[in-house]
Amino acid sequence: MRGSRRSLTVVALLAGVLVGLGLALPALAAEGQPIFTLADPKGDDYGDGTLQYPLRTDMQAGDLDLVRFAASAQAGGTLFEATFARSVRVPARRTIDPVGTTLDKIAKLGFYTFNIDVYIDTDRIPGSGSTQTLPGRRAAIAPANAWEKVVCLTPRPYDAQDMLKAIYVREAKMEFKRRQGSVTSADVDTISASVGREVASSVFFPTVVSVTGRSIRFFVPDAFLGGPAKDTWSYVVAITGADVQLKVDVSAIMGSEGASPGLMIIPILPGKGFDNFGTNREGDDLQPTLVDIIVPPGTTQEAVLKDYDLMGGRPVALPGVVPAGVKAK
Repeated sequence: MRGSRRSLTVVALLAGVLVGLGLALPALAAEGQPIFTLADPKGDDYGDGTLQYPLRTDMQAGDLDLVRFAASAQAGGTLFEATFARSVRVPARRTIDPVGTTLDKIAKLGFYTFNIDVYIDTDRIPGSGSTQTLPGRRAAIAPANAWEKVVCLTPRPYDAQDMLKAIYVREAKMEFKRRQGSVTSADVDTISASVGREVASSVFFPTVVSVTGRSIRFFVPDAFLGGPAKDTWSYVVAITGADVQLKVDVSAIMGSEGASPGLMIIPILPGKGFDNFGTNREGDDLQPTLVDIIVPPGTTQEAVLKDYDLMGGRPVALPGVVPAGVKAK
């Protein structure tokens, strides 16, 4: 066991070095003991049924259509695998901004069009945990499946982590100011340290990633989950479009008191657009930005994502799936 952990550490360190150099990651170790597999219907990458893909040519129907989500045990952690209806788009060496930045330089993990959020209820105690989703998702988690851990696979994990901390620090500062009337620099330091610890313990951004055809695999260490993933835990799996070109200005985020920015996510807006998902709804601030989700037997994605109250301000409540309770197909 000690040798296996040492080997895993070496692999993880090597992967980090390669990512930093902008080089391709090596193939991950062969899959170990399967933990669970969840199937999702093909052709449902349309959110609540009305969401339309952006007009850009490098993101088309099927690209974000999740058809399978699985987990297997690996030395020192869990290997998750998501399979889509179409091959995962690999970032090309093409210029994406006026200063000459190329896509492959900012999306170094081998993908760039999607985020995968996995909200995990490990204690299975209704109401114990958080029901909040990551910023910009326009959804909540059902209280019965309140989560203890979140895994967010995103093309820019380090930037996403910094951005998430900045968003949470800003929100905590606003709440502190509302209660106390003012915020000192010492208060900000305390808030920042507390938020940093909370994010580190509850949200994980994978950096050891492998892309093969229609599938993407990502490693989550036991140190984060508290052990290998279990099929008796509850999982909410949601796919969103990734805004890989988003400028991450941490200081600006922390200093702002406006609407909370979304975390590395393509927004949904009325009509069709090149850089947004389209909708036929005007003035709807609660229509989820989720493209595809896995739902429990007996319900549908469309029903779940339409069940919100715009007038009352109630977002959709995403139910979790317990793999042990789902019959294999």
